[in-house]
Amino acid sequence: MVVTASTPVPLHERIYRTEAIVLNRLDYREADRIITVYTPERGKIRLIAKGVRRPLSRLGPHLEYFTRCHLMLAAGRELDTVTGAETLDAHLGLRADLDAFGHASHMVEVLNRLTEDREEHHAVFDLLGSSLRLLADGLDAFVVTRHYEWALLTLLGFRPQLYHCLHCQNELVAEPNAFSSRLGGMLCPRCRTADSGSREISINAQKFLRGLDRQGLAFVARLPLNDALRADIEGVMAAYLRHVAAADLRSLNVWRAIRNPERT
Repeated sequence: MVVTASTPVPLHERIYRTEAIVLNRLDYREADRIITVYTPERGKIRLIAKGVRRPLSRLGPHLEYFTRCHLMLAAGRELDTVTGAETLDAHLGLRADLDAFGHASHMVEVLNRLTEDREEHHAVFDLLGSSLRLLADGLDAFVVTRHYEWALLTLLGFRPQLYHCLHCQNELVAEPNAFSSRLGGMLCPRCRTADSGSREISINAQKFLRGLDRQGLAFVARLPLNDALRADIEGVMAAYLRHVAAADLRSLNVWRAIRNPERT
């Protein structure tokens, strides 16, 4: 049989199932929503959920922000349609904790900025799912989020250099070095002028980032972190993420404005 653009696609070829995590949603028409999800096999995809805003919709509860779910989808020309959904993990702890919710929103924003549609990446899906679960379980949101950022940058090929000066190539020693977002890593004090936009990074902040890189979440979760050190680490990571994404990341700023309106 010759297949043309007008040839109907058999139903069994149009319907498929996938696990997914809800990233975003946008109201559409009178009762529908455009849902953005991340999946293991297809990466980031956009779907239409018809009638989901109606009070008695069976799909609605399964398509809340950050929900991990099984979806049944019908392939469409522009958007695939959600025909069935089952919740696997609602991450209810995120909705009860403003701090955790703000950091989860930041994780999703970073993922949206750094990935293209329909790029398969099982490890990214697993990272997002495990990180949301840790946030929902009440682990230190700062530590979980910094681990997520570092792991995501590594998986996507943006891991910065922490062990040698990017300019002179000498091995770095334990001293206040500089971090260059533009160059993608560390500069020794002698070479800091190679990037006038670089920022000094403390010895303890370097220890934290190297701990993330070599020993992982369990190690850095045991490190003592005062407010100044947290601000140093977050400042370095935020600047680098802005450079890689070529855009401002606003979720954490919005969360902080809600939490501390007197500082805005």
